[in-house]
Order: sequence, then structure tokens, then C-alpha cells
Amino acid sequence: MISGLILQIIQTGAIISTFAIMLSLGLDTSFKELTFFKERPWLFFRSLLSVVVIVPIIVMLVIFLVDPERATAIGLVILAASPAAPRVLSRIIKSGGKHEYAISLHLLLALLAIVTTPVTLTILNTILDLGFMVSPLAVADQVGLSILVPVIIGIIFRSFFPDAARRIIRPLAALSQIILFMVIIIIMSFSYDLIFKMDIRSYAAMAMMIIAALATGHLLATGGPEERTTLALESATRNPGLALLIASVNAPLERALPVLIPYLVVFIIVTSAYLKYCTKSKKEHM
Repeated sequence: MISGLILQIIQTGAIISTFAIMLSLGLDTSFKELTFFKERPWLFFRSLLSVVVIVPIIVMLVIFLVDPERATAIGLVILAASPAAPRVLSRIIKSGGKHEYAISLHLLLALLAIVTTPVTLTILNTILDLGFMVSPLAVADQVGLSILVPVIIGIIFRSFFPDAARRIIRPLAALSQIILFMVIIIIMSFSYDLIFKMDIRSYAAMAMMIIAALATGHLLATGGPEERTTLALESATRNPGLALLIASVNAPLERALPVLIPYLVVFIIVTSAYLKYCTKSKKEHM
């Protein structure tokens, strides 16, 4: 069991890591990049539908069908409510995704998370009867301070000091990654027994969630391979920093913390297979 002091360290680390990476995202974004969907409102609608509506529904159905352990179910619900993983942007672009689409969608998802995250948590908790009590306003406050505020600060700072913004993007992102890695190590050190005690149903639930989310994003983006790759990865990837923050700050969700580690492993395996499929498909159509 994680002690109060260790939990406080995890909370602080999750807050700093999330704030730093979202600040770096804001510093790397111009106001112009927010206008990508101006001429493509239906793509924005399909993207939101995939990431913030269908993926939570997928999680709900997977939990009903597979019936994983309660801690796993709560962990999946938290992940479903945590979109816009900052570190997926570079992977999307390296994997042939559309840069402008990825940046714009990612930023808008981050800004909307102040509403979508607490709403998703509340709805899934009620439907699945998971029995935890989390205030939607408290979650909205956490999301606002850790995501909305740093993104807005970053965009405004970049508009006035573009050169300075460019210089601190990488150090901020590196700081965030180091802190997140340390938090994960701490979680594994104090709850490794829970990680290795997870049953096969829990791993099956994680894999099913990720596969279905990838398929949803791939099918809903109809603008070609670049857009399909972008929306598929954006749909399947959840924000580990935000998920850690929610799970650590809200005491009833503490036992879901270890679930986030094996989820990341399953995610890497499944998405690597998906990207290999995309690469092979592109070569066949060339």
C-alpha cells in the first residue's frame, strides 16, 4: 500500500510533470494553428466523437464484457477520461501523421478536457457503479490548473517572445519526462505486487480498449492515411500525467495507480503493431 508521504510525492510529481509538458505544448503552438478546423468542421466533429465519446463507450462495454478487477476498471475509466497525451505528438508526426491536424486537435482536446474529463469520469462511474466519489468540480479544477492554464500561458508567451519560447520548449519537455519517469519508478517500487497480481482479464481489457480505440480513429478519419494515423493514435493514447494526477489526488482512486504502468506496456505493443500495419499498407498502395 502506498503511504501518505509517497502519495504526496506522486501527486506533486504528476502536477509538475503535466504542467511542464502542457506549457511546452503551448510554447510550441501559434494562434494560427488553432484555425486548422475552420474550413473542416466535420473533421473536428468526427475527431471529438472518436476521442471523447466513443472511446469512453468502448471502455464501458469492455468492462461489462470482460469484468476485470475493480482497480483495473477504475484505471481504465480514468484513462478514458484523460485525452491529449502530449508525448504522442512526436510519435504521430514520425509515423506519418498530419502535423497541422495533430497539433490543432491535440491542443483543442487539452483545452476541452476541463469539461470532458470530469463529465466522463462522473458518467462512467455512475453507469458502471464503481462506487468511488469524486467531485466533478474538483477534477475540473485539477485539469484547469494542470492543462488549461499552462497551455494558455505558453501560447501568449510565444506570441510576445517567440525566440525565448523556442529555447525553453525542449528543456521543459525533458523536465516533464524525467519527473514522470521518476513517478512511475516510485509507483512500481511501492506497488509492484499489485502490478504482477493483475489477472489475464485485466490485460485483455486493456488490449481490447486500445485496439478498438485505434480502429475507431482509423475509420472515422476519411481524409487519407495521414489523417487516419493521426486520429487513430490520438484516440488510443491517453494522458498518463493527467491520469496519475486524478488517481493520486482523489483518495478513492489510489489503488488504480499501478494499473497505469501495465497499460503503457500494452499500449506500446499494440500501437507498434498498428503502425507496422500502416507502413505495410502504404507500401502496397505506392
